[in-house]
Parts: sequence; structure tokens; C-alpha cells
Amino acid sequence: MKTPPLAPVIGMINPSGDADAERSPQMAKMPWYPRDFASATRGWPLAARGAYRELLDAQWDLGSLPGDPNELRAIAVATPAEWRAAWPFLERKLHLGDDGRRRNPRLEIHRRKAINQFNSQSEGGRTGNRNRWGRQ
Repeated sequence: MKTPPLAPVIGMINPSGDADAERSPQMAKMPWYPRDFASATRGWPLAARGAYRELLDAQWDLGSLPGDPNELRAIAVATPAEWRAAWPFLERKLHLGDDGRRRNPRLEIHRRKAINQFNSQSEGGRTGNRNRWGRQ
């Protein structure tokens, strides 16, 4: 199976919040809310919970996920039996977009917040640099 590419580590962050539009750089920190994850996955088989976490992490890195469930299985490193148990739970959390890619909508909200914070801090640094040194 094909190994998914990694997101670039450096570059401009796309202010539109569309993670795939200009390949946002890899965001080092992803917000994680254990209580929310536990509530959203309570009663799921362990394989489904593990695959879901792997796919959320991959979406954060890649910007989106492939639409093909077999490619998702490869990313999650699930056996065929594990995937059969997990996919019915995962499919409703990973929405298929018009572009044929899957995304968890809530993770994309967190991505937009992280991008806005990054851009705000970056602009603050540039402003401070200009004020202190008279240049960017």
C-alpha cells in the first residue's frame, strides 16, 4: 500500500483556513481534548478508537485524508479484521468532501483556530521586530 506524504514543515500558512489550498505547513501542536474524545468514542471497540486517533493525527499532518477506505486502513495500520470492526464507527466521523477527500469537521475548526493564532503571533513578532530594529 502507498505511504502517505507528509505535509511540508516550513512555509506560509494559508489564512483562508483551507488546509489543502496552498498546503499549509505542518502544525507542530494539535489541540487534544481527552474528555471530548472519550465521550465521542464511548462504547466503540478499541480498534476503532485507535484507528480514529491515528486518522485524526494524519489529517492534522496531511490537511485531509484520502476518500478510499482502503487507503485509510493503511494509514491507520489496521488489519482487515480490525478495519471491518472500526469502519462503521469511523465513516460517520470522517466526512467525504466534494473534492473526494475526507475530513473530520471538528478538527478543521481547531485547525482554523491554530492557523489564526499562528498568523497573529507571527504578525506580532514582525511588528515587534519593526519597532525594535526598524525592519522585518
